[in-house]
Amino acid sequence: MKSLASVTDNDIETIKMALNDSISDMTSELKNDLSPEQKNSLINYKEKYSRVFDKLKANGSMYALTETDLDIVAGGLNDAIELIEDNLTDDLSEEESEEILAYKNDCQRLVDLLAN
Repeated sequence: MKSLASVTDNDIETIKMALNDSISDMTSELKNDLSPEQKNSLINYKEKYSRVFDKLKANGSMYALTETDLDIVAGGLNDAIELIEDNLTDDLSEEESEEILAYKNDCQRLVDLLAN
């Protein structure tokens, strides 16, 4: 990773939004008919994402996170990118599309930062 010091307050907000979006998607998925293994796996990820989200809400600093937490953040950002790609439709206004794509680009930039 380049530097946790390069992560801004806006980046923390993007991370929290990505984790929240992923948690919301998992909550929706858990309402579907899933095998016990799928359900347990989804619950496990939801708990991990929620734990990291709560840490960032309590202390909005990347330094509050462990290396495992940073891996979870990267997973949440990747999940948010996938959600955006799956739900990006042509019926959005130009302004809405630009806003969503800016959010996606922010998520991707943060994934790239965490990967280095």
